[in-house]
Order: sequence, then C-alpha cells, then structure tokens
Amino acid sequence: MGRANPQVHLIHGTDAVRVHQERARLVAEVLPREHRAENLTEIEPPANRVLRLCKIAADLIAELATPSFFRGIPRVVVVEQLGDLFASRPGDKGTAARTRARTSKKKSPDEEAAGAFCRFLERDLPQGENILILVAIEQPEKRRRLNTSSPLCRTIQSLGRVVTFKQPAPVFQLIDAFLARDLASALRGLPEVLSQDDGVASAFRMLSRQVRFLIQAKLVERLDRSTDKTAEFAKTYFPPEKGLNLMFEPDFVVNKTRRAASRWSLSELNTLLPRLERLIKVVYPSINDVYVPDPGLELERFLLDACAPTVRARTK
Repeated sequence: MGRANPQVHLIHGTDAVRVHQERARLVAEVLPREHRAENLTEIEPPANRVLRLCKIAADLIAELATPSFFRGIPRVVVVEQLGDLFASRPGDKGTAARTRARTSKKKSPDEEAAGAFCRFLERDLPQGENILILVAIEQPEKRRRLNTSSPLCRTIQSLGRVVTFKQPAPVFQLIDAFLARDLASALRGLPEVLSQDDGVASAFRMLSRQVRFLIQAKLVERLDRSTDKTAEFAKTYFPPEKGLNLMFEPDFVVNKTRRAASRWSLSELNTLLPRLERLIKVVYPSINDVYVPDPGLELERFLLDACAPTVRARTK
C-alpha cells in the first residue's frame, strides 16, 4: 500500500498503549534521537477542545514543507487526535454546520481545509522527505471512531501506511478480567502476559495500579456527589502524580474503575495491599536473596485471592 517508504503514517485503534508504542517505535526508526530537538514537532489538541484542520492546516503544511537542515534526516510531524479523522458524534457542533453547507452546495471550513491538505499530501509532500505521523485513539464507548470513508482517510490510505490496534494488549485483557473479578479469564490471560518481555513486572505494576485506583474509588464513593468536594478530596489526600491518582485519569477510566469498585469492599481491597508489598520482593528480587519464589506462581495466587468472592487474608 502506497510508497515503499511512505511519508504519511496513520496509527489508530482502541488500544491506546500499543498505538503509542508504535508511534514511539516509528519515530525512533525514522529520526535519530540526536536530531529530535530540531526535527520533531508534536501537535496535540488543546485542553477540552477538538483539534481541527481548519485551525492548524496552514501551520501544519508550513512545517511539513520546511526542508530539514540535516542531509538525509527528515523533519517529522506528529499530530495527536486530529478531529477531522473521526466520525462526527451526535451533538457535535460542527455537524449542523456541515449539513447546512452540503444543503447549500457550499463547502464548510472543515471540508475546505481537508481538501487543501489532501492536495498537499498528494502533490507537494512527495517533493521532499518529511514525514507526517497521525495518531488517533478511538473510544467506541464515546462513539468516537475513525471515519474511514472521509476524503482525508481515503487519501491517507491510498498514499500512506495505516496501522490498526483494535484488540487490547494481553496485560489490559488481564486487567479487564481483574476489574470484572472474573477469575477464570484472569488465570487464562496471565500466562500470555508472563510470556512477554517484562511480563512479570508489567502484570505487577498494572495490578498494583488497579488496586490503588479501586481503593481511591471506594473512598470517593463515600463523599457527597458534589464534583467540587471530590476534586478537593483527591487533591488533598491522593498522590499528585499522574498514574497514581485516579482523578487524573480520562473520564472513561474513572467511570470504569468506579463501577468495578462496587465488586469489592474496602476491607477486601485493603487486604490486598500487604500481598502486593510482599510481591515486590518476588518481582524485583535483591541480589542477596538466597531463594526467590516463582513470580508467575505468586501472581497466580494473588489473582486467586483477589478475584475470589471474598479475599482471604494472608498475613504470614
């Protein structure tokens, strides 16, 4: 599909982790680290707003049309979550405007910008060596899917490289089973996770993260429904770092975790904390440890206890 060495790459799907892993791999492949400060441009949507070509097309084209200062080293532009790639959602303010434009046989600003950008990709970009990487995380639960029939997507498909990651990575399938307290699925998925590089540490980190988030969700449940009180409580008592504070996660993660928290009592979740503390020494053994239990077996025992109808406390 497209050129042997395409200049346009679209990486999309529902698996955000693998999408961003592929993005990092591709950037590392096409652009040496020592040139990234000068030759890598990353464009992300502003907070709580949609990134549209009609707003950024001129700057994006100028960036892609600028020759590299280094012979044989391309300029690379990464654009995250470009709204024009997605199908319009019900209630999207741009939908009515586009409908009126079609009715009046006049193109909307979005359509004009997409058309001009497609022409640039087809005619002008191949004259140089610069590379465009588009990253699109789909969220079916929010009706946010790639609009594969749009002129922009069809143009990218015809001249570039499209990579799709639809299925969750094994570790996320394991975590989904854990959140559902589905012991059979969790035990089936664990061996595949452990077979991967860094599988033991990855499973431990993600399980620890989920237990922490579930406890935070249980604490938030006890508050008044006021959003202000929830935010103030989280700011005061939860860690300030992203990845450690549930309230810093995307809304769909927060909602999913809060729903899952109803499957545990707070005392059950608190019982899991000392188990995780002991697991640290198994997952990250000291050079002075004479004997270390099998980490896969210990993780399996953890899942057996955590996903059982009641958590069996093991204090020894």
